[in-house]
Amino acid sequence: MDKDTWLPRVVGAFLVTMPYYPERSIRHDHEEGDMESRAQLTPIVQANSARAAAWRVFFEASGRLQGILETRLKRTYGVSMPDYNILLALWEAPGHRLRMGELADRVVYSPSRVTYLVSNLSRDGWVERVPSAVDRRGYDACLTTQGIETVLAATELHQQTVSEYLLDGMTDADIDSIAKVFATLDSRLRGGEKDS
Repeated sequence: MDKDTWLPRVVGAFLVTMPYYPERSIRHDHEEGDMESRAQLTPIVQANSARAAAWRVFFEASGRLQGILETRLKRTYGVSMPDYNILLALWEAPGHRLRMGELADRVVYSPSRVTYLVSNLSRDGWVERVPSAVDRRGYDACLTTQGIETVLAATELHQQTVSEYLLDGMTDADIDSIAKVFATLDSRLRGGEKDS
């Protein structure tokens, strides 16, 4: 798979709502709810403001791109980003079906969120829940024909948008750098999952 295909997918995986850690943090040496002591809070400048600036620009730019993707997909196909992530994971799976737990792992959502999303996608006719071929006690999520048509069309729009806003103005060296940064981040995050 070439960079034009996999890089938008990798970058898209990190375009999620994240907490914002500003360049300045607040010293919390007061009682909760004590308004008088809150007025006395002292900002603490982080030791490496370049790192804080890198986080801030990543957070803000990824949030803006996420918003553009969400708006375009919703307006054109009625698909939210979480819906799209579910549809894409199923499209990429053998037979366009996955166990519900495996689907949750692939899209990095909680099992309850995946159940909710799959229920909505089933209502829309894009996904159906079928008894698992492996374990009759569990269920698989499976793309319908309408779901396949939707994810293929939505993927074209998704890739066009990521190319327009992210990839088109970059050199191969820029893309290699982004790929390296996100591969390292993904590896660390996956390692952190095992520790938690």
